[in-house]
Amino acid sequence: MITFDRCRRAACVVLVAVFLVLVPSMATASFTSTSKESTLTVSTDTMELPTTVKGSFTCTSPGTSEAISFSITSFTDAGPTGSTYTYTLLRGTTVKSTGTSTTSAKTLTGSQPDDRASTTWTMTIRAGLAGWTGPVYTKTVTCNSASSSTGTF
Repeated sequence: MITFDRCRRAACVVLVAVFLVLVPSMATASFTSTSKESTLTVSTDTMELPTTVKGSFTCTSPGTSEAISFSITSFTDAGPTGSTYTYTLLRGTTVKSTGTSTTSAKTLTGSQPDDRASTTWTMTIRAGLAGWTGPVYTKTVTCNSASSSTGTF
């Protein structure tokens, strides 16, 4: 072997060694984290009791019956929007009138045969949304027998 071949082989070995050392470091990738604070806020809501209910009632005794009319004109609902309201008029535990509305205004009327005694009527309002229901607002009025009366709430 001549000196030229030895130098060529030595240079080749040095180049391979340099190649093996430098190429992996060029192929190495580094990743840095750039996290951003999330702005998504998650919370829960509850169905609320209707408050500041405003309206009027009228008790009448026309002939052989006694009747009542509740006229709800407004109330405040602090619960979620889109609620439907169920209005119910009861005498004792007997439902005399019921209705639903998406507004805070409704009129309910009910009657029964005159029993010559004072009659206690109960009006309720309950908010509901997608199967969820809230607490029941209750207004109770006692109508005297054989007389008419009106009032506000």
